[in-house]
Amino acid sequence: MAVHATRTAEELEAYCARLRGAGLDAPWSRPGPLIPPKPTATQARLWRWRDIEPLLRESPDFLVPHRGAERRVLRLHNPGVPERTVAHSLVLAIQYLLPGEVAPAHRHSPTAIRFMLHGEGAYTTVDGQKCVMKPGDLVVTPGMAWHDHGNEGDAPVIWMDVLDWQIVRFLENLTYEPYPEERQMVERTPGRDIFHPWSETYPALLRRAEQQHDPFDDVLMEYVNPATGGSVRPTVACYLQLLRPGVRTRAHRETSCAVYRAVKGHGATTVDNETFEWGPGDFFVVPPRAAHAHSNAGSEPAVLFSAQDVPILKALGLYRMEPVA
Repeated sequence: MAVHATRTAEELEAYCARLRGAGLDAPWSRPGPLIPPKPTATQARLWRWRDIEPLLRESPDFLVPHRGAERRVLRLHNPGVPERTVAHSLVLAIQYLLPGEVAPAHRHSPTAIRFMLHGEGAYTTVDGQKCVMKPGDLVVTPGMAWHDHGNEGDAPVIWMDVLDWQIVRFLENLTYEPYPEERQMVERTPGRDIFHPWSETYPALLRRAEQQHDPFDDVLMEYVNPATGGSVRPTVACYLQLLRPGVRTRAHRETSCAVYRAVKGHGATTVDNETFEWGPGDFFVVPPRAAHAHSNAGSEPAVLFSAQDVPILKALGLYRMEPVA
């Protein structure tokens, strides 16, 4: 026997108001599926370095030099994410540090991944390990590790930070604590779990390019934590990727989200039905479950750095990858 709703729309609205007053919700009262067929927050997006750099170099005009150096960042803003971050799970910020500037030591619960972009003379100290950074170097700051940074050079420096801020925020565990002094004491040389110099990672990528090629990513190399043999952190994985001249990878989709920085060369990435042509310095994001493929139509190799939320999805049993016909 068929059963039909007997109340009017006005009565339903009044009923829902009573539910809200009682701290309850009826998801069936709203149109649409309970579980959407595809994520709707993070959108595929390209940010060009030629647009970012002049705005970044102008930022010191609005923040007093040598004060607030830890705050002079520009965050990539994905229009689909209400929190104004690059993705639903990750934050990507670009920092501009003037000569002589020092950010006071502190610690916080989110993990930070630092990838050096331009300039020399900058350093980041993590739990007493001072990492002097050059372009392409990667520094890992685990959650709640004491850290500070500065610019000991004679010209501005620029780096990018990727943080699992959104994940930690969702779990309601954002914490921050200042160090008792401006800087922490340097106690030892940086370990391989913290510091990954470009002088080692890039030659390793070139060696892999001579031996292994993947149909979906061409040449892909993950940074690892030597203490665990796994990703650099439990929430974030980092990769270097090389696309050989003339290569077009097979389209595939993953349940993870990836944010990319073009390090060298030119190429294109097709995300669902949109193609982004990128060059050195550009950033782009591939949302979860978006079909994507990379290509390099040039005569020189192209190199991409990416940070992805793969580890936490694997830990939760949610990571999937599948080819797209």
